[in-house]
Amino acid sequence: METMVIRRAVVPADSVAQVASELRHRLAPRAGEVVLVFASCRLDPEEVAPALAEALAPARVVGCTSLRELSGASMAGTVVAVVLGPPSFAVGIGVAAELGTGPLGAARGAVVAAARELGLGVEQLDGARHVGVALVDGQSPWAEAFCLGSSAAAPRIGLVGGAASDDRLDRRRTAVFADGCCLRDAGVVVLLETARRFAVLLSEHMVPTELRVVVTGADPQRRRVSELDGYPAAPRYLELIRRLGATGPVGPTLVAEYPFAMYVDGRPYVRSIRDLVGDELALAAAVDQGAVLRIMRPSDLVARTAAALDDAQRRVGPLELLLTFSCTARNLEAERKGIRDALDRVYATAPVVGFDSFGEQFGPLLVNHTLVALAVGAEARS
Repeated sequence: METMVIRRAVVPADSVAQVASELRHRLAPRAGEVVLVFASCRLDPEEVAPALAEALAPARVVGCTSLRELSGASMAGTVVAVVLGPPSFAVGIGVAAELGTGPLGAARGAVVAAARELGLGVEQLDGARHVGVALVDGQSPWAEAFCLGSSAAAPRIGLVGGAASDDRLDRRRTAVFADGCCLRDAGVVVLLETARRFAVLLSEHMVPTELRVVVTGADPQRRRVSELDGYPAAPRYLELIRRLGATGPVGPTLVAEYPFAMYVDGRPYVRSIRDLVGDELALAAAVDQGAVLRIMRPSDLVARTAAALDDAQRRVGPLELLLTFSCTARNLEAERKGIRDALDRVYATAPVVGFDSFGEQFGPLLVNHTLVALAVGAEARS
C-alpha cells in the first residue's frame, strides 16, 4: 500500500529572515498546501506572520507563537513546521478574528468557513474522514468560548489544538498566524479531509487527591481566583498542598504539580495554576465562582506519555505524524523533577511535531496539564 511522507522541518529562531529562508529551502512549499508553523516567542510575531506567508507562498501558512517547540524532543528558540496537503490531505482554513465581539459566533464562523473551503457544509463533516486542528491566543479571555463554539459547530468530528504561548517575561507575544496576518484575541480552525488512518488522543497523568475546595471568589475573565472556602485563595491553597506533602520554594514550578480539576460527566479536567499573585491564584483557564474543584497530584509523567504514544500506534498503525500540544505545566514539572531528558527520549520515539501550549483543546473543552494530539498513520484506511 502506498505510504506518504509528511515534510517537516525545525530551524533555529535566529532571525525572521533566516527562518523564512531556511523553511522555504527545506520544505519547498507548493500550491494547495498548508504549512503549520510553531514559532518561538523570541521572534516578533508581527514580523513572523507576513515574512513566512511571503516566503512559503504559494502554500498558505497557519500557526502561532510558542514558549517551547516539539520536534521529536522539546526545545526552545526554534521554529517547527509541517506541511499538510494533497494527495494525503484536503485542507480548509477558517479564522475567528476579534473574539471579544462574540466568541461563540466567531468560532462557529471559522468552522463554517473552513468547511466551505472543502466544498462542504458543516453538517456534511464526517468523523471517519474529517478532523479539526484549532489554535487560539493563549492570553485571550475568550479562549474557552472559542473552544466551545468551534466544537459545537462540528460535533461529529474530533477537534484538538493548543493555545499560543510565550515566556511572559517580555511584552505580550502570544498570537496566532493566518495567511500573513498576526492576530490576537483570535483563533484559527484547520479542517483536514483524509483517507489516512487517524485518531485524536488525550493523555493526563494527574490523579485526584481527597481534597476539595469551593471557589468563593473568582474573576473568570482574568482567570483569577481570590477566595477558596471563604479564605484568601493563595494561603488556603498552600496550606492544603503542604498537607499533601508539597515541598520546596513557592512558585510556578511547585504549583504546576498540584493543579485543580473540575469534573464533567464524572471525568476530571485539569485547571493548572500558573502562579501566585499576592493572595490570588492565576490560572491557565477560567473557573467560575461557586465551582467545586478537586486538588490533583502527579503520577508518572514519563510513563503516561509513553503509554499515550503506544496507544497512538495501536489505533492508527505506523505513525507518520503526531501533531502534539503539550501543556507548559508538564514541562515545568519535568524540569523540577529532573526528568526532561527522559521525557524527550519518549518524544523522540515518534514523529512528534508541536509546541508547549497555554491550554489544550479537546473537543469543547480547554484543559491544562494535558497532552492532546492528532495521530496520523502512514497508511490509508483499509
